[in-house]
This record gives sequence, structure tokens and C-alpha cells, in this order.
Amino acid sequence: MSGFGGLRVRWGAVLVIAALGLLSSQVGRSEMRIPEVHGSSFADKAVNLPEDLKGRPGVLVVGFSQGSRDAVTAWGKRLAVDYLKSDSVVYYEMPVLAAVPRMLRGFVMGRIKASVSEPARGHFVPLLDDEAAWRRVAQYKDADAAYVLVIDGQGLVRWQMQGSPTAESYAAVKQQVEMLRARH
Repeated sequence: MSGFGGLRVRWGAVLVIAALGLLSSQVGRSEMRIPEVHGSSFADKAVNLPEDLKGRPGVLVVGFSQGSRDAVTAWGKRLAVDYLKSDSVVYYEMPVLAAVPRMLRGFVMGRIKASVSEPARGHFVPLLDDEAAWRRVAQYKDADAAYVLVIDGQGLVRWQMQGSPTAESYAAVKQQVEMLRARH
């Protein structure tokens, strides 16, 4: 019988270690920092993240392909309703264009900019480098998905999801933003 008791203790220890490993990986994910961004919005405003957050929460909607465009745009329209003129929440639509050859970037960015409304241009920031880092932060799986990152004032990802906005998914984003606002 003592052999089974020892086996039970070892399996118990294995389960505890596995649970701690899972917990630490979950904490690690929620504590992932966004890559630094030093760029310009389509309104020609300098954008430096996470410095520009200045303690405020933010929502970043990242797209990795032309196929993600509609979903990113839909998120941007939803976010604009609540946060376009907000002083307490920062949001950006961020297409990743790092893979676009440099000689074509001006053309591609010009085409994209022409499709963005004038009021939204200040919230539209193309990402021209660090694609691999953004993929890690977004937990990239689908090129055509929009990746929504709710970040705290220091640039730590506190919540995220992927896909197109629905009433339920937008409500979840707003809830996460409001929880971060309440902390400040």
C-alpha cells in the first residue's frame, strides 16, 4: 500500500507543478509589454508608445494583412464612437506594413490613407518594423484577423482578443478599458 501512497504524492506534486506552470504562463501573457513605437499617425502627429499613454489605458487594433482591413476598420469605427475625443483613453488602428518592400511603402500607405476618414487619421498608425515582436504580443494565429489589445498606462497588455467586432466583443473591450480607467 505504501507504494500507492508514494505514487499518489508524486502525482500530486506533478499536478501542483503543472498548475503553477500554467498559472505563471497566464500571468506572463497578461504582463507582456508592447514593442516601442516611434512613428506618425496619418494626421502627421508623432506617436511614441508606450510613452504617449502617460498612465492612460489604450486599445490597439493590429492587422497583419490586407484581409484584416475590414475587421480593423470596423473596430476603429466602434472605438471612435466612445473614444475619438477622449483624454482618458488612447486608441489606434495599426496595420503592420513591415513586410511591404520599402520602395512600395509610400504607395501602399497613400492608398490606405486615402481610405481613412479625416477625423480617424489621428488614430491610425502604420507599423513599419518589429513585425515578429507584434506577432508575439498579439499571439498571432490568423493573418486575416484583427487583434485587439487593451493595454495599461505602461504598455502592458492586460487583455486581448481577435476577430471582428460584435456587440458582445465590443462590450468586453469597453469593460476592460473601464476597469483600467477605474484604477487610475
